[in-house]
Amino acid sequence: MPLKRYILHTLILVCSLPLTNIDAQEARSENFMGLGSSYGLDIAAGDLSDRFGQSFHAGLSLELFRIKWNGLFSLEASINFGDNVKQDVLSAYRLENGSILGNNGSYADVFLRQRGAYLGIMANKIIFSVPDNPHAGFALGLGLGYLQHNIRFQVDSSNAPQFEGDYAKGYDRNSAGIASKQAISYLHIGKNKAVNFEIALYVTEGFTTNRRAFNFDTAQSDSESRLDILIGLDVKWILPIKDHQAAGEIFY
Repeated sequence: MPLKRYILHTLILVCSLPLTNIDAQEARSENFMGLGSSYGLDIAAGDLSDRFGQSFHAGLSLELFRIKWNGLFSLEASINFGDNVKQDVLSAYRLENGSILGNNGSYADVFLRQRGAYLGIMANKIIFSVPDNPHAGFALGLGLGYLQHNIRFQVDSSNAPQFEGDYAKGYDRNSAGIASKQAISYLHIGKNKAVNFEIALYVTEGFTTNRRAFNFDTAQSDSESRLDILIGLDVKWILPIKDHQAAGEIFY
């Protein structure tokens, strides 16, 4: 989906939500643990923009909502995927017409794809609440995690084994490292257990290095430090799985 259309659809969704009347009941009075499911759009920046363009992500998370904190503590994992690869690591093997010659003398169908993953922890706190629900409003988040990305080779013909299996590792630019994450979001935690969601704009900065000892196409090693940045839009739905009542509120 094009970037402008994705953002437009998300804004329409936000504007169409009756934010102050989703829950006619009083605000939630218990902590809870939940499972989050998310999907979103990413745009590469920093050193990552030389390698990739627009991409998408899908993720799962374990969420803990705390009443006193008025926000979420999250353990999150996501995968990143796309087909906008700017760095052509196969340029040395292309003919003048851009094709790659296979080992049987015919053209090989080899396509470059983006793949990546993120694993981290995140803390989101509601700063400005909406009327009628103190546990819904605009939140700020900070996180720490591990970011990985690489070029994947999609070989649709049987005549290019040099770009498959272990051989592909010499070209895939597999890079990984510690990452930090910041977010601004609309977070809604309702009394109705089915209505818990977050719509977030975030930035992830990965301090990565190439994990391969040698790049086959350049015949050189690459150990330079990278600053890989992802600017993303994320929509998350949260399904509570267990309520936690504070010790002082338990009655016998």
